[in-house]
Amino acid sequence: MVPVGKIGRIAGLGLGAAAGLTGAALAAALRRPLPRTAGRLELPGLRAPVEVLRDRWGVPHIYAQCAADLFTAQGYVHAQDRLWQMELQRRIGSGRLAEAFGEVGLDADRFVRVMGFHRVAEREVDLLDDEGRAAIDAYVRGVNAFIAQNGGRLPIEFTILRLRQSTCWSGARCWPRTWRAAGSARSCGPGS
Repeated sequence: MVPVGKIGRIAGLGLGAAAGLTGAALAAALRRPLPRTAGRLELPGLRAPVEVLRDRWGVPHIYAQCAADLFTAQGYVHAQDRLWQMELQRRIGSGRLAEAFGEVGLDADRFVRVMGFHRVAEREVDLLDDEGRAAIDAYVRGVNAFIAQNGGRLPIEFTILRLRQSTCWSGARCWPRTWRAAGSARSCGPGS
């Protein structure tokens, strides 16, 4: 017969090990999506160096030599800090919550689609001037660069809901879903 004290110690050790492993896994899962806030990184498409400084509250301040680089860096940093929020708002605005949350999102999706927010946004995009389109193109390049570099390290909400950021953003993903921004961001030069 095994003494009760020995069974208690074995059970305690087993529970302690399980709790430790659970804690380590939880810490790893929560740390995984944190933005990189120090060091250097290569961002494709930049024409000149860009500096991103974060103040004591973590707010990014972006310094660039031209608007195209500024908006590209802004898209990258925005996705780095808020990709889940961006994805959720995109789904809300286009009436696609049910894809992520199931039946609970159907009423909101129906309302948004009946109201036509998506269609209005598509028409608004057509009214943008070249400078506005260039800014959105550059911003979207930054968002896509973050997704390309960090596709396996998405925010924890994507993991919990078993969602993947499977498609890259287009100008439409900033507002409507289907718009493909025409042209490219202006080069760094006077007035950029």
